[in-house]
Amino acid sequence: MKDNIKQATVDEIHKYIVENVKCGDEIELSLGRCYVPGTIVTNNSGILQIDVDGESVKGLSSIDINELKHFLVEIKHKSDDGTYIFEAIDNE
Repeated sequence: MKDNIKQATVDEIHKYIVENVKCGDEIELSLGRCYVPGTIVTNNSGILQIDVDGESVKGLSSIDINELKHFLVEIKHKSDDGTYIFEAIDNE
């Protein structure tokens, strides 16, 4: 299946995460210079609990996307419906 790539504002990405990211989905977050790959354990209105599977960091971590949305560079979301990549752009 082909990746769906889209540019979106950080507010649009936040809304997408709240509405579409489900338990068991894989996600890769690029927040500033931090890369956070893992599997979603819970999504409570954009507060994600992620089972992180990074090279240097592993284990459960909670990330509040609303608090960190201005650091979003890109997200990659893999679900049963396909793979979606969002590149963050400035709010206009």
